[in-house]
Amino acid sequence: MKTELISKLEELLLKDAGEVANDVRALQKEYQKTWTAEFETAKQAFVDEGGKSKEFEFAKSAEDILFEGLIEKYNKLKKESEHKVAAEQAKNLIIRQEIIAKIKDLSQLSENVGAAVRKLQELQTQWKETGPVSPHKYKDVQADYSRAVEDIYYNLKIFRDLQEHDLKKNFEHKTELIEKLKTLQSVDNIKEAERLIKIYRNEWDEIGPVPNSKWEILKQEYKAVLDETYSKIKAHYTGIEEQKENSLKAKQAIIERAREIAASVAEAKASKWNEATDKLIALQGEWKTTGRTTEKDNEKTWAEFRAICDGFFEKKKEFYAGLNEKFEATRKIKSELIAKAEALQNSTDWQKTGLDLIKLQDTWKKNPSLGDKEDQKLFQRFRKACNTFFDAKKAHYESQDAAYEKNLVTKETILTRINEFKLSEDIASNHEQLKGFSTEWNNAGHVPMKDKKRINDAFYNRLDELYEQMNLGKQEKAKMQFKTKIERMLTSENASEMLRKESDFLKKAIDEINGRIRTYDNNLGFFKSSKGSNSFMQEIQEKIDAEKAKMNELDQKRKQINEELRKLRVES
Repeated sequence: MKTELISKLEELLLKDAGEVANDVRALQKEYQKTWTAEFETAKQAFVDEGGKSKEFEFAKSAEDILFEGLIEKYNKLKKESEHKVAAEQAKNLIIRQEIIAKIKDLSQLSENVGAAVRKLQELQTQWKETGPVSPHKYKDVQADYSRAVEDIYYNLKIFRDLQEHDLKKNFEHKTELIEKLKTLQSVDNIKEAERLIKIYRNEWDEIGPVPNSKWEILKQEYKAVLDETYSKIKAHYTGIEEQKENSLKAKQAIIERAREIAASVAEAKASKWNEATDKLIALQGEWKTTGRTTEKDNEKTWAEFRAICDGFFEKKKEFYAGLNEKFEATRKIKSELIAKAEALQNSTDWQKTGLDLIKLQDTWKKNPSLGDKEDQKLFQRFRKACNTFFDAKKAHYESQDAAYEKNLVTKETILTRINEFKLSEDIASNHEQLKGFSTEWNNAGHVPMKDKKRINDAFYNRLDELYEQMNLGKQEKAKMQFKTKIERMLTSENASEMLRKESDFLKKAIDEINGRIRTYDNNLGFFKSSKGSNSFMQEIQEKIDAEKAKMNELDQKRKQINEELRKLRVES
């Protein structure tokens, strides 16, 4: 900021010192404001580090020294410019006085009227081309000039024709000037209007006399336009004063609201502090839009408002100092939750990971925010990780559902075909075709959950019906039906659970058979120690053999079930 102000000042020094005075003063104020802000910041840092306010020293920076040097250079240039302007004005005054003296000499001429007229025109041109004089001398020297010219017009008869022409031209010029003055009433830039009105008044005085018959009316119109224009300028400055008064009232109202906000958080919790902070920051923004008041009131109200804000934020700082330990503990817990969520965000184990993330979300809710300013950033990270997974999960199932709908159409076609299928006399051919239906059905893939039970029940019921109609042996039929049963479980909504239950059921049945076999073995051992009873022992042995055969059958079925479970685990 200082470097930019120094650069602007260096650019201004390249221009005329008198023309940039206002700009230089504005830069000085802006630089002083920047320096004061740095001073206050450094002083506050010194006090915060344990220093005493009265012991604080603030050394000038290289930028401060450079800026002061440039100001000194400007002041020197300004003095030189003022001296130069004063000398030029003094020189112009002498030239104008000489022109007046020469015009007065022309009023004594009685011969060579043409030469006198030409000389007068030359002197008038010279008068217009001569630079300005001191404002203190302008009125008198202009009056002398006007009287000298009027003396020629009214005292020398040889100028009558010239006078009539000039009076007419002067009337036209002054009429045009009145029109120019009227346009100033529609100029929005008051400073520009003030500058132009001075120029136009000077031009009015320099134009010269008009016909006596028209002078009074023209003078009254000129005065009326001037009065109306000055009234507008006065109204503008009156409006500025009213605006300053309104700005003062607005600032005082903001101060009172700020004081109420500061008082409302004396025993408040963190959420209240944050709410009050937002309100106070909003007031600071509103303060910037209230406009300026008088310099005195502006400094006074700003000092009061800033003191309230500084006091509020100092108390807020003290309040949060006591929450640091709580913040750290909560922040640590939430950082761990974020790490876990981010570790899971790219997982494709949709069911398990979804449950894990929901548990993490529940844990997050059990650790609410204490008003820590970092909490929102932590939450954004946590939510981003969760959303990454759930958005991917949603996209996955949406694409899966589209594929499932296509599979459903395929299975509806297969169902129609198997419903229309008729068994032939060729058992082997029937068996192959039904096996083909099963293979085609399984290869068709999953269907939407809402249609799964309906279409699977329809297919497998029809398959069971066809197997019942086939002239198969009991064992072969049981084998086919068990295979169909496995396929139905695999296509169910909870395939793993159903397969586990079936495996458990078979294991229980095998255990019961083992129990019976042990009983039979015990009985057989008892009868072996007795004489006779060979037929009974043979009956027990046959039962044992039958149970073992049954157990072997069940064991094979359980192995099939467990193999399918293993495949499901690998796929997941």
